[in-house]
Amino acid sequence: MKIPRTLTLYLAFLILSISCSTRDKQAVNIIEKSIEAHGGMKAWEEVQSIAMVRDIWMFDEAGNTESYVRQENEFRLQPFFEAKMNWERDSIPHRVHFDGVTTRYVMGENEILNEGFLQSKKRDLDAAFYVLSKPFDLLEKGKHLEYQGREELAGGIPVETVKVIDGDPSDPRTDIWWYYFDPKTFEIVAYKVKTSDHYSLVYNQGWDKSTGLLLPARRESYRVDIEGNHLYQRAIYGYGKYEVVR
Repeated sequence: MKIPRTLTLYLAFLILSISCSTRDKQAVNIIEKSIEAHGGMKAWEEVQSIAMVRDIWMFDEAGNTESYVRQENEFRLQPFFEAKMNWERDSIPHRVHFDGVTTRYVMGENEILNEGFLQSKKRDLDAAFYVLSKPFDLLEKGKHLEYQGREELAGGIPVETVKVIDGDPSDPRTDIWWYYFDPKTFEIVAYKVKTSDHYSLVYNQGWDKSTGLLLPARRESYRVDIEGNHLYQRAIYGYGKYEVVR
């Protein structure tokens, strides 16, 4: 018996829909397990603020140290988001503060008012907080989640992979993220991100468990190609002296 074309198309669409739904469910399931592994959503939602010291080493393609800085970071989560970042370079203090609406930057005694510069510093604040909020905000609305199966990172590290797009998938300016989870513990092993002009792969090399949450202790960032092959080490981040207020 010949199956009508319309029925064939419907069945194909139904199978595709079920397949996509299953993959999405797998992504959600992995992220839920990761949230529990990192301390649980309840513990995260109780956090009023997080403060820590962050050491940052930046390297060029030849492996030479471009810069080193030690920052004091503070993020207030409730009742609204507020961020502060302080450091010293060449004996001159630098202070960035986002009060929930406006970003201010003071270098020494001088306040910088250039709007483009302030926007770049706000992005620095967002990037610093970004790694602290994972995996807790990965299930927020507006994120496109896709389970991409089990694979291996460099060195044969087995991981479960979830692709995350936070924004319009059709917009070429939208960043694309791949999160790599330990198949047994569901801790975040690493993540890869595609920005407008390059790929980065960042490994979590240790966790601070002193606050009841898994917060980064050390991270290493590499510039990579589209396949995830290392091109060169771009940065090392060290974290310490966490203070969490609930």
